[in-house]
Amino acid sequence: MEEQKLRYLSAFLDRIELSLEDCISFIRELELRVRNCYVVSVYLSSDEFVKMILVDSSFVIEVIWRTNFQMREDITDYLNKVISRVDVVRRDMILLENQIPLFVIAGLFNLAFPDHPKTGELSFVGLFLNYFGCVSLFNHIPQTISESEVKHFVDLLRLCYLSSTPRILPRNRAEFVTIPTARDLQEVGVSIRKGSSSNILDIQYAEGVLTIPQFDINDDSEFVLRNLIAFEMCHCQRDSYIIDYVAFMDSLMDTAQDVDILVQDEIFKSLLLDRASIATLFHNLTLEIMAPCNYYYHGLSQEVNAYCKVPWNKWKAILKRDYFSTPWRIVAIVAAVILLVLTLIQTVCSVISILH
Repeated sequence: MEEQKLRYLSAFLDRIELSLEDCISFIRELELRVRNCYVVSVYLSSDEFVKMILVDSSFVIEVIWRTNFQMREDITDYLNKVISRVDVVRRDMILLENQIPLFVIAGLFNLAFPDHPKTGELSFVGLFLNYFGCVSLFNHIPQTISESEVKHFVDLLRLCYLSSTPRILPRNRAEFVTIPTARDLQEVGVSIRKGSSSNILDIQYAEGVLTIPQFDINDDSEFVLRNLIAFEMCHCQRDSYIIDYVAFMDSLMDTAQDVDILVQDEIFKSLLLDRASIATLFHNLTLEIMAPCNYYYHGLSQEVNAYCKVPWNKWKAILKRDYFSTPWRIVAIVAAVILLVLTLIQTVCSVISILH
């Protein structure tokens, strides 16, 4: 892969008007700032460090550029020859320990392409998100994210959820609250419905209806979530929205029946995983986290639990399930009631006639 990175550096330099020395000078000016971004000291000389950052940054830029503008034009491209290589590179880019500060990569990109848009879908952030479109858990590119507020690629993916969830506000300390599983919720009359929001965090509850956006699970979903969780555990402990989401969804699933309900209600969509694997995915993710201490779904969970504690809600659900679940059952119940009323009238009339 190192040999391929050097090829991509050469291709990058051929594509732009900057010289190798210009790029080296740019990276060298940022060297101290870049080193300070890493918790662990990087024991490389100045020249070695600058070379490493330049080679890796130019490789990332070239991969993203080719994917967006000429992905299949060059059939000799090393990465395009084997799909698995593309997947490996994409995953490597969002592995937490592989992160390069975004100000370096985006800065080099903007220096190399000065006339390129700085915002929108054709900005560096937009091109990156388009490149990751097949593994991201959102369906649009937020326009509110600026390069200056992003630490690195993992942080960028996380910010996409937050920027497209309008309900997210500063939170007071709120403990983790579990809710009944999907099957138990169904037993007490809570309906689970697929939400229209494109953001998986936008879970809502109102009057016995729990609305959850659809989660389209693919090969990369667990990998993406695992890296987002690792980042939040290190840097976002008070605002761990991804951790809170995973904990909430895991609390809904205890048995295969719970997953069946969520699949039937179109909360999960997956052509790759069976239903048992979906539950295992979330369970495995929660093994690595502690109970959230500032739980985003605290208020929502309390509302759900309060609804479940009202006896009438359970009786109403049983009545609806056992007697009014289909049109034919409703017809049968109505017919039985009519027959009972007619029988009662006939009995009363018979008694009256006997008395007279």
